[in-house]
Amino acid sequence: MTTHYLEEAEALASRVAVLGKGRVIASGSVAEMRALVSRRHIRCETTVAATDVRQWPGVVDVTGSDNAQLAIVATDAESVVRQLLAADPSLSRLEVRQAGLNDAFNALTQEAA
Repeated sequence: MTTHYLEEAEALASRVAVLGKGRVIASGSVAEMRALVSRRHIRCETTVAATDVRQWPGVVDVTGSDNAQLAIVATDAESVVRQLLAADPSLSRLEVRQAGLNDAFNALTQEAA
């Protein structure tokens, strides 16, 4: 199967290959490809300001409004979650997930550029 729809590849393929500039830059199972990216996605409802979280070590990106739901991309999710809990004991709806195939593709193709 050849596709540009990474969600489709993630759901249907047992192995994937990423091409960059006409050559294979990485290949393996979907899990192996996702493991190449150390980033994790964190979602939560918190009173901690997005502008504050953005300054923490290990935080790559933060979206969302202050005093509401935040979406955080982090290289060290465990440390960021600890900081969130320390800063906001009433933190709720915490969700941490591994990077997806789309994240791996973006990281791999940026490295190859």
